[in-house]
Amino acid sequence: MRQAAAPTAQAASPRGTAAIRALRGFGAAALAAVGSAPALAHALAPRYDLPLPLWHYLGGAAASVALSFVVVALARRPLRPMAVTLETSAGAALARGWAGLLRALGVAALVLLLAAGLFGPIGDWDANLLPVTVWVLWWVGMAFACALAGGLWRVLDPWQAIACGVGALGGRRVRQPLRRAFAGGCGPAVVLFLAFAWTELVWGSNAHPRALAALVLAWSALAWAGMALMGPAAWRRRCDPFDRFFGLLGRLAPLSLHRRAAGWAVTMRWPGAALLQGRLPSRSETAFIIVMLATVGFDGVKETPAWEAFTAQVLALLYAAGVVHAIGYAAAGSLVKTAGLLLAPLAWAAVYLAFCALSAPLAGEPAGRVARRFALSLVPIALAYHLAHYLSYLLIQGQAALPPLSDPFGLGWDLFGTRGREIDIAIIEMRTVWAVAVASIVVGHVIAVVVAHIEAQRAYGARALRSQVPLLVLMITYTAFSLWILSQPIVEAG
Repeated sequence: MRQAAAPTAQAASPRGTAAIRALRGFGAAALAAVGSAPALAHALAPRYDLPLPLWHYLGGAAASVALSFVVVALARRPLRPMAVTLETSAGAALARGWAGLLRALGVAALVLLLAAGLFGPIGDWDANLLPVTVWVLWWVGMAFACALAGGLWRVLDPWQAIACGVGALGGRRVRQPLRRAFAGGCGPAVVLFLAFAWTELVWGSNAHPRALAALVLAWSALAWAGMALMGPAAWRRRCDPFDRFFGLLGRLAPLSLHRRAAGWAVTMRWPGAALLQGRLPSRSETAFIIVMLATVGFDGVKETPAWEAFTAQVLALLYAAGVVHAIGYAAAGSLVKTAGLLLAPLAWAAVYLAFCALSAPLAGEPAGRVARRFALSLVPIALAYHLAHYLSYLLIQGQAALPPLSDPFGLGWDLFGTRGREIDIAIIEMRTVWAVAVASIVVGHVIAVVVAHIEAQRAYGARALRSQVPLLVLMITYTAFSLWILSQPIVEAG
């Protein structure tokens, strides 16, 4: 993570003893905050000097989103999502075989990673196969894979595979009450997703192999207990945050493989077309989308100089109040991050609901229903930010999986000839990172505008255009804000 420059202080007066103490606490807290940053920080050391001032890019991206709205608004006929489905029965057995193989690979990977985490080497974060696989290859790479081929995680999910393989877990008498208790939505998935985001963004031991292995074991116990009480399908729909997260990204995929009565079908469609299929999201499903968007946004915000300065100031206040002395600098820094992580979804929800309230009288329905109607149009924005923020992280830090893959237990093996492989940071340049960030943010917001406009046409008819104006302002604002966040650890100020 890029370190902030050390602050300079003016000479204090004789009466400024308290101020001097607070200032010392400020410096110590700032150093502690920087020093305790996770080893898996996403920002990279090199910086890129933009050929044009940053505001040119922000303005151009915002103008592109606005222009896309003008284009879809001028369309003479209502836009309709396009999809082509190819069905086959001859390859059903082959498709089932591939699905079974993928499930077996998922289970084998879970066993290997747990064994590596529990018994493998302990050292730098990239010395063990478990941390780099969980935080880089799985959390980042799987999101991109699902955005290309929808439904992939549901096939690979080892917890579901083991549960389904074992068979029905638990009795009907226990399952039915729990199914009714959770019939209102996916509230548990929202809570569990937020807890997972805390382990990624705040928890100081998230790169320690033994601690991470214990967390995976705890999640396994919780997941299988939930499946035993509710049934695997009900657990997946109501409580599993990963199935919901990867499933939402999979609805953006241009390709999707699904099972039919007579065999298997492959659907080719416009990216995001599946977001327009199905019922209106529930309140909890809307909350989940807002949380997934806000948490990845917070991951970018906490790498900006503005956040570093804010954290240092808050820690200085906590130091003066004696909180830092009581709990320690590391715990105080985690406390600030935790508060930021919890406030981020609330702030995003407040902004989103405010713009939906502006759209409500134009649309002719309550603000809450407007928020639910257009919640799925936020999913392309979440994927765009995920791609812009994590692409370089995947390409560079993902290479760290190669050495421990050849020697997962630190026994001197070299199974694939990659034991001594070093990370090549030149695999992608900062100018490419910035270009991808700009392109993905713009394309993601354009898809969001199109999806929202098609939904508005279907729901509001002649009122569709005017109902979208407040939400368009939100999209344009968030486009510029997202690029500003992403620019902080990449480009030089100019």
